[in-house]
Amino acid sequence: MKKGLIYLGLLFVTTLLLAACTASSPGEAAKKYAGYIQKGEYEKFADAIALDEKATPEDNKKNKEMVVALLKEKGAKSIEEKGGIKTIEILSETVSEDGNTAKVVLKQTYGNGDAEDSNFDLVKQDGTWKIVMDK
Repeated sequence: MKKGLIYLGLLFVTTLLLAACTASSPGEAAKKYAGYIQKGEYEKFADAIALDEKATPEDNKKNKEMVVALLKEKGAKSIEEKGGIKTIEILSETVSEDGNTAKVVLKQTYGNGDAEDSNFDLVKQDGTWKIVMDK
């Protein structure tokens, strides 16, 4: 009986942790992905980019590597000059009628007091919201 309660408790905690790690709305997903940039986790940000289903796996890999390189080279410098990203706020979230695409606007406030709105287009791939990168 005691073991059963322990296993039930572990199952409950595991379920809570998994739910906390999964961004259920496109706004939460976009905020999470912007947080990767805030923390300098550019590879994680690149992993959040929707795969181009028409491209080869090699091309998708090259595109993600290019995004990481650009963020490291230019994005990091720009963010650093503004005193880093201090806060990220969801301003709006619009989900398509079919529930597979969304538009999100985030407000990023920098250490120097400047604020900037960022638009994210997202698509649901394999049940996860991913960033759509314009060509």
